[in-house]
Amino acid sequence: MRWEIRWAGFGGQGVIRAGEILGRAAIKQGFDASMRPMYGPEKTGGWSRADVVISDEPIIFPLIVHPDIIVAMSQDGMNRDGRSLKKGGLLLVDDEIVKGLVECNPSKIYGVRATSIADSLGRRIVANIVMLGAFVKAFGIVDPDILLETIIETFPKAAELNRKAFKLGMENVREVALKHITSARLAESREV
Repeated sequence: MRWEIRWAGFGGQGVIRAGEILGRAAIKQGFDASMRPMYGPEKTGGWSRADVVISDEPIIFPLIVHPDIIVAMSQDGMNRDGRSLKKGGLLLVDDEIVKGLVECNPSKIYGVRATSIADSLGRRIVANIVMLGAFVKAFGIVDPDILLETIIETFPKAAELNRKAFKLGMENVREVALKHITSARLAESREV
């Protein structure tokens, strides 16, 4: 088993931190994992990406060309990285922010309103934790208890907030029907 996962968004959303946490949780579970961060020159607000590989065998080649899963936390991330998704791959989006797909053919799309949920908790910065909860519920690659434990170890002072954000991500993720992605939404996404 080898999973190639690309987290895409912008600086300040915690995309790279989410990739780190996911990789560390996979290692705790006995998998091999690698994470490669990439970002634009801006301090906050520029593009950001984390490529995570999780495997039950040693990872010889850690680079991702066509990920199995894309987690898009912004429309810009979807526009930039969506076409790299392998045919029949899986997609998880903050579906309040990501309004359309760009030249990709996922077999399933999952959505969660991560930013709105984080705002309801009073801390937009936990949108990445909401996405981690949604990710583990939708794809089940790592054990949810190990992932939550890794989150709490990473942010011990915000344990209760992160526990709530993670739980809400798991509870609110849902499969989005492909028929809801219309050509109008595709055109809209290209304009952004």
